[in-house]
Amino acid sequence: MRNGVLAVFLLWGAALSLGVSSAYAGEVDLLVQKLVEKGVLAPNEAQILMDETRQDVAKQNAKGANDMLPSWIQTTKLKGDLRLRYQSQQKKSSTSTGGTVRNRGRIRYRLGLETKPNEKVTVAAGLASAEKISSTSCAAGSACTVSNGVDDSRSTNLTMQNGFSRGDIRLDYAYADYKYNSSLRMIGGKYNAMGTDYLWYTSDMLWDSDINQEGASVHADFARVLLGDAFVNAGYWVLDESSSMASDLGMYYAQAGMVFEPIEAVNFKLAGTFYGMQNDDSGSLIDGRVSGNTVASSRYVYDFGNIYAGSAELVYSWPEETSSPIKMVGLFGDYVMNPDPNSDNTGYAAGLKIGHKKVSGAKTWQFKYQYVRLASDAWLDAFPDSDRYSGGTNIKGNELILDIGLAKNVSLGLDYYMSDVLKGQSYPERIFQADINLKF
Repeated sequence: MRNGVLAVFLLWGAALSLGVSSAYAGEVDLLVQKLVEKGVLAPNEAQILMDETRQDVAKQNAKGANDMLPSWIQTTKLKGDLRLRYQSQQKKSSTSTGGTVRNRGRIRYRLGLETKPNEKVTVAAGLASAEKISSTSCAAGSACTVSNGVDDSRSTNLTMQNGFSRGDIRLDYAYADYKYNSSLRMIGGKYNAMGTDYLWYTSDMLWDSDINQEGASVHADFARVLLGDAFVNAGYWVLDESSSMASDLGMYYAQAGMVFEPIEAVNFKLAGTFYGMQNDDSGSLIDGRVSGNTVASSRYVYDFGNIYAGSAELVYSWPEETSSPIKMVGLFGDYVMNPDPNSDNTGYAAGLKIGHKKVSGAKTWQFKYQYVRLASDAWLDAFPDSDRYSGGTNIKGNELILDIGLAKNVSLGLDYYMSDVLKGQSYPERIFQADINLKF
């Protein structure tokens, strides 16, 4: 007992002198080990003291109570992920050939930093792997030309190729998120609108999940409106900037939605969204590529300045303590319509998901099926999922997704696309992807 009291006083003094900071936690452990070697402490007593010290350090850092470090450093979080992918792609290239087969190994690495300068502001930035892609330009009366060296906003993959050549690391996102109160938030910079809750939809029909928009958005919640809770999102994004243009190309949007819980364990969410364009009179291609939109002389034929979209999701969740291997089942869908063309101006996605709400550890899983049909001029072809028929419009297809948790922060993802042209000569495409995802 006497030895234990002496050890506590020694550790307490060491903690005070070192500021109980995580940077010196290892030195405290060394002191405890010396006390064990000298017989002052029993091994089990030493383990208890070290555990309590670590817990105290974690609590102080979480509260910003460590005087040895600035509070913004203590609230800084480092996170990232690595994805290893095998991809097989089969596509019929013409009516006279059997098609092409392409097998690829791909890597994705992302590293992010998040900190809080004060209680209301969160600042985040991230880096990601990247590689350049080709772009296509089609002039009137001549063949289309392909050029290389265009950054891909819809992919952070790095293909294994070119004799072990090094890939690129580029800025993935950088933003400041201001929380005015529990109901109102604002964000500015380069950010993923869906990932930061500033835009809601249920599929990747319109937006590839790797796209990080650039501009500013606002989000507001309204509790107990009619029979549920309401939310509103709005924002403005810069699409292009040029010194030769008097006005830059931009997109603005407004979204209103509702969340209902008609009965226990049932959640129903829906939203309507309007997308508008600023200074799009030139009709210039967004990313220099043609992927389904009707184009003439490297210009869009139709206007994309008034686009209407809708999303809905119905989810039933089992209690967490239930022994059932299924914890959730849901139906979801998205719709889009561009009123400018008289035809080929709508798109929709519909699907089913079943399993766990989130794949976050061993024995968790989720299966998802979705069907997507997107007409040529329903939406800008620069933004849809890049893996579905090269990310264009004028497509239709089925997708099967299975995610399985293998261990903490480790999962296996299997994704299978079956896509084809919506109108025109049929060239079916099949893509299979097998991913190992590791998060830290």
